[in-house]
Amino acid sequence: MDLRLLPMALRDLTEVMGIEQQSHVSPWTLGNFTDSLEAGYWAYCLRQLSVDDEKPDPLLGYCVLMPALDELQLLNITVHPSFKRQGLAKKIMKVIEDAAQAKSFQDILLEVRVSNAPAIALYESFAYQEIGIRKDYYPLKDGGREDAKVMKKVLHAPSN
Repeated sequence: MDLRLLPMALRDLTEVMGIEQQSHVSPWTLGNFTDSLEAGYWAYCLRQLSVDDEKPDPLLGYCVLMPALDELQLLNITVHPSFKRQGLAKKIMKVIEDAAQAKSFQDILLEVRVSNAPAIALYESFAYQEIGIRKDYYPLKDGGREDAKVMKKVLHAPSN
């Protein structure tokens, strides 16, 4: 599969929203994505290069990251439900880490639902470690709340 990671643009948001709605208990809104783009957050779309020039390259996944001083925060990483378990999230994570290293970020921080075992396993495979719990962080469909596990990966030790 020939893949490319491209900067997310407003024109991508219809496709992004379709995947977001299928993938999450409490999906981001269109406003969350447009605000992120307008704020200059790093946002990327993973697309499969189409053999047919007449057809658009299918969107397989995306991510949104917020750079802040010496830390990069992973806000959203999502793979289309039809393409899960094919190593695509690993490819996105590798690109995120390479970009963060190239820009000399000291670490990457993220939150993940405590019930999201596949995502937690992915992050642990990249040496992320739990540094805390945010109580009642995520909304649930039934009106309840779910805790978030806060995870961090140190890329560079702070220089003195």
